[in-house]
Amino acid sequence: MTSLRLQPVSSIPAEALRKIDFLLFDVDETFTTHGLLTSAAYATLFALKDAGITAIPVTGRPSGWGNVMLSTWPIAACVTENGGVISWKDGHGQSQQKIIHSEHRGVGYIERLRSLGETILAKHPNVRISADQPYRLTDLAIDYAEQSRGVSEAVIADTVSMMKANGYMTAVSSIHIHAYFPANEKADGVYPVMQTAFAMDPEAVHSRCAFIGDSPNDASLFAAIPMSVGVANVRSSLDKIHTPPAYVCEHECGAGFVEFAMRLVAAKAVSS
Repeated sequence: MTSLRLQPVSSIPAEALRKIDFLLFDVDETFTTHGLLTSAAYATLFALKDAGITAIPVTGRPSGWGNVMLSTWPIAACVTENGGVISWKDGHGQSQQKIIHSEHRGVGYIERLRSLGETILAKHPNVRISADQPYRLTDLAIDYAEQSRGVSEAVIADTVSMMKANGYMTAVSSIHIHAYFPANEKADGVYPVMQTAFAMDPEAVHSRCAFIGDSPNDASLFAAIPMSVGVANVRSSLDKIHTPPAYVCEHECGAGFVEFAMRLVAAKAVSS
């Protein structure tokens, strides 16, 4: 399957690019570069908007970050907590938010996750609770590569095993290990937000949206969205991604995001 995918973004026909009206994008190490948001990547959001392309972050970051992005970035909607929470601006420009699974707000749910986090840290002191954990509504995020350093693959694997042994589902991003139940997949958040904010059914999402990401927690959208793209650093995670992206950028991280986004912008310019 890999041989049929991972084609260079330069091979995408211009006519296919012109059909894309929405760019769904991962944030960490796709939009950002080694934790930083570059001026070029941020400016590209405005270029997309000016071209008539709606940019929508789809991230493992917390719902609190979603509120900030929706208020300060040129976007109309976002998906946070790996699909657990969606946010959008209604017809009056007011921010709205919805938690996908009511179970994530059940009595004691967050408290049990916090207890699990303490157990994980007691066994693996070189990881830590994510600094953004206080702003999460649906999951536990263990930091292994943002502020933590030198965390081995064995520790990451054992942390995932501990989460699963306690009855949780997991996702691994480029920086965090997430625990939650029931399932959060990025695709599970994308379909509701596109229906709610833009009245789009799944078929329309597949034909009018592109997605760009870099890590295993992007796998559901690499598989679901026909025009799925990986920034170049996705290659380091391919052994953990069942269905690789259809296309891959020449550049890594934010530069890869700019590379693909500006191809979309250029295609729209030709059609206008």
